[in-house]
Amino acid sequence: MSRIGLVARALRLTLSKAHADPTADYDAASSDYDTFFSPVMGRHSTAALDEVPVRPGDTVVELACGTGHLTAEIVRRLDGRGAVFAVDKSLGMLEVARKKVLPLVTGAPGLLVELSDGDMETFARGIPSGSADLVVVGWAICYAKPPRLLAQIERILRPGGRVMVIETRADAHKALTDRLERVFADDPSLLTSLIRVALPKSAAVVARWFAKAGLAVDVQREGTQVIPAHTPQAVLEWVQRSGAAAGFKTAVDNSREQLVLSRVEEGLAELLRRQGRLDIEHTFVIVTGHKPVSARDDRQGPQGEEVGVA
Repeated sequence: MSRIGLVARALRLTLSKAHADPTADYDAASSDYDTFFSPVMGRHSTAALDEVPVRPGDTVVELACGTGHLTAEIVRRLDGRGAVFAVDKSLGMLEVARKKVLPLVTGAPGLLVELSDGDMETFARGIPSGSADLVVVGWAICYAKPPRLLAQIERILRPGGRVMVIETRADAHKALTDRLERVFADDPSLLTSLIRVALPKSAAVVARWFAKAGLAVDVQREGTQVIPAHTPQAVLEWVQRSGAAAGFKTAVDNSREQLVLSRVEEGLAELLRRQGRLDIEHTFVIVTGHKPVSARDDRQGPQGEEVGVA
């Protein structure tokens, strides 16, 4: 196994800007996402939402809404009053989200819901400053430049507005990713582009991103979920059909994709024989915070006019 060869291959791909796009993987996983990912990890997203209460009348921005698992929950909590502006880059995921969320708006004239396709940061840049009560980013800040995206979030939040981020931790699925790295190290030519994701090593890392963007941190915690797959075949099925392997399709030569999967499966089978069990952990972090209220904000009335000043 030559890690030197793999590093050299990665360097060449970096210089040539050959970056994998996770969109194709999410499009492919969209029909199965609510069968595999949402029932397992969705409850952690909903629990994170409890940390930043959604109030009727709020304006909520959701970046990377996926199949609308959290979007639907936000709509329910708005109770017929408020607005939700959500975006996702995967058209497949958005199609599922629209079928799930839009029927919830029927008969609620006081509720505005818009689901758009596009890049998170570009979408955020188009939102007026100080217009949102809550911004939610579920399982997706890793695909952006986090401090830069959080700076946009800080801009669009009203003073006192809340933000919630839940993200996969860098050591998630370690047994699987170690096997995949060994496959690429043995034959670096299998890697045709780089999967570039900014997965945090800990909640403290995300908290530092918040601070850099001018956001105050309220909650930071870690979590672990063992995925419901305990054979090599089941593990590979789960990560592909849940979107957890996003970027894989464009990181590997299409003609050799099955070869890579077979070698990873062999490595997992060896691990299973050695350990007697195969528990793959999806570790994650949750960080919530708010935009601080300045002294000037405290003195302003609802139209931005200063009050209480002689």
